[in-house]
Amino acid sequence: MRNSATSKHISTSWSSALITRLHRYKSLLLRRWWIPVLTICLGLFVEAFLIYQRPPEYMSAGKMIVAGSMKIPQGAIYSEEMANFYGTQVQLMQSNEVKHSAESLVRSSHPELQPAPVEIMVLQRPRTSIFELTAVGSAPDYTQAYLNALMQKYLDFKRGMREERGHEVTTGITEQLIQTEKDLRNSEDELIEFQKQNNIGFIQEEGNSAAAYLVRLNQQYAQLKTEYDLLNLLDLDQNLDRAQSKMDAAQNTQGSSGDNQGLPFSDVGPEADYLKAKQQVQLLKAEKETLAKDLRPSHPKILKLNDKITEQEKLIDLFRADTLERLKTRRESIGKQMENLQTSIKEWEAKALDLSQRLAQFNRIKGKVDRLKTLYDRLTGNLKDVDVSQVVGGEDQVSIMEMATGPVSVRPGLIKSLLLGFGIGALVGLAILLLLDRIDDRMSSFSEFQHHFSENVLGQIPKEKVKGKVDLLQPDDARHVFAESYRNIRSSIFFMPYDGPRPKSFLVTSAVPNEGKSTVSANLAITMALSGAKTLLIDCDLRRGALRETFGITSKIGLSEVLKEEVNWREVVVPTAYPTLFVLPRGKTLSQPSEHLLRESTEALLREIYEFYDYIIIDSSPVLAADDTTSLAPKIDATLFVMRLSYTSARLIKKSLELLYNRQVNIPGVILNFVDTSLPEYYYYQYSEYYTTPAVPETEPVPAPPARRSRPKAIETSELG
Repeated sequence: MRNSATSKHISTSWSSALITRLHRYKSLLLRRWWIPVLTICLGLFVEAFLIYQRPPEYMSAGKMIVAGSMKIPQGAIYSEEMANFYGTQVQLMQSNEVKHSAESLVRSSHPELQPAPVEIMVLQRPRTSIFELTAVGSAPDYTQAYLNALMQKYLDFKRGMREERGHEVTTGITEQLIQTEKDLRNSEDELIEFQKQNNIGFIQEEGNSAAAYLVRLNQQYAQLKTEYDLLNLLDLDQNLDRAQSKMDAAQNTQGSSGDNQGLPFSDVGPEADYLKAKQQVQLLKAEKETLAKDLRPSHPKILKLNDKITEQEKLIDLFRADTLERLKTRRESIGKQMENLQTSIKEWEAKALDLSQRLAQFNRIKGKVDRLKTLYDRLTGNLKDVDVSQVVGGEDQVSIMEMATGPVSVRPGLIKSLLLGFGIGALVGLAILLLLDRIDDRMSSFSEFQHHFSENVLGQIPKEKVKGKVDLLQPDDARHVFAESYRNIRSSIFFMPYDGPRPKSFLVTSAVPNEGKSTVSANLAITMALSGAKTLLIDCDLRRGALRETFGITSKIGLSEVLKEEVNWREVVVPTAYPTLFVLPRGKTLSQPSEHLLRESTEALLREIYEFYDYIIIDSSPVLAADDTTSLAPKIDATLFVMRLSYTSARLIKKSLELLYNRQVNIPGVILNFVDTSLPEYYYYQYSEYYTTPAVPETEPVPAPPARRSRPKAIETSELG
């Protein structure tokens, strides 16, 4: 079973990988479509030039009517080759025997013509019996004479073949008729012998009765087995409750006078006394609890009640023992009944099987007799109505419709040569595309990312089909799949495994520009804020940061002025439309941001900000574009690396990750951006109808803030990174 599941998993993985690879080739073809178009044009040009350089040849054409049939009863048509008559005629016209006969006829009738190679092509007109023959050769007169000779020799060959075929048809039908008559007699004798030994009517009636009785026995056995299992599984009180429920249901049902026979207990006897004793104990205990509120434990009434309770409990033990004994007897009785039913079921199954086999044998013999009778009648009619003379003397059905036309100068094989040039050009273009695909190491799916990297994937963000920038997430955003992908990243961050303090500050970066890191930073911060966490979004891309424009912030000062110690960071933090989200914009651009990020004042700034917010999201510059990220990342708890699929080279991503790892940066995982959800491995993105807006707005669960606010790794040490 495990091997089967493993094989199925391997097959599914292989199929998914193949479809993903085909999708990659499709995308490559859409981007580089001009390459195969160019190679196809070159192939057509080369073939056209070669055709132009060939010497002229001459073509002669003729037509023939070919229809070979014989009359069969009920208007059917007997085809000479049955499966593919017209295809056979084409092969006969082009056969070596007919060609050699045609060459001999031309030599004898036109000795003055010099032999030359001639190519014969045969084409059948659609839905007709007309064949168009075309002869192409370098000698015009010889080509025309050869085509006429070929058609004449085909007529001679066809006439001889039909004469032989007519005799074969008659002989074949006669032999089959004799064999069918013999088989029919044997089958009828077998049927009569079987009917002598078996009463078919009795077998049918007995088989139906046996089947119905067997069904009733199985139903009785199933009912008894259910009752037996319940008696074994349930304890005494549960069985009593079940019996009481059955009795109540039987009393409430009309016409249920005989339904109590299958009940394991009744309303009289030790089980009824047992239930009454339990009820009496409960009543006494309730009375005792009522009196105990006003009387002392040593009061005579209390003591009297205790004696009665003790007496009733002893009675319960006695009645319980009697009831258990009755339960055991009931169970043993049902077991004996089940054994008896099993024996009866086996006997009737054997009897029903024997009846069924004999009835099936009779139907098989009778069906064989019926089929042979039908075949015998049909063959007898065919033998009477076959008109062999139509086959033998059918000259009107195979004739020359048009003799060979006068030869005309042509360039044969034009279409074939152009198709060859088209095919070669297409193959060369596809080979170039495959070579480019081998050189291109950009990844287009999650499976390709796993093939190149071993890093953990925190989430995958689908691409939005919009022009320009992607809008920020809203509390009730209609882009359900897009919003859900960010919630998935948020959950990955909240619940990622950590041995020490959980990270609060996250730096978002990428290998090169235009991978969507700023959009990911903004939407991730919004998602954090929507969960109820107090979140600060810092635009630390001090060269090209654009979070100020994204959130519509009018302030011109920001982190740059804070790093230069011109203003306090609290003065430039800007609230947003989201209650728990705050933004620290970039400010003015800096020419050398890394010089400021390495200062001790920056470390003190991070330490101060760290105490005011639940989570800090920092949008930084690309790793390979500047040294800013590698200078700041060691001071942050964790770095989230954004990678845009079908955009960034795997070599650049590896180099970026190596730079971060060399600085001992904590990278818990990678975020895949711009995911193409049409790939088969993203089938779950097709469940968009699941994300329906409820009638009453539901708020997302607010995760509890960290119990202990951990400090950044770089702040806990005296090193500056």
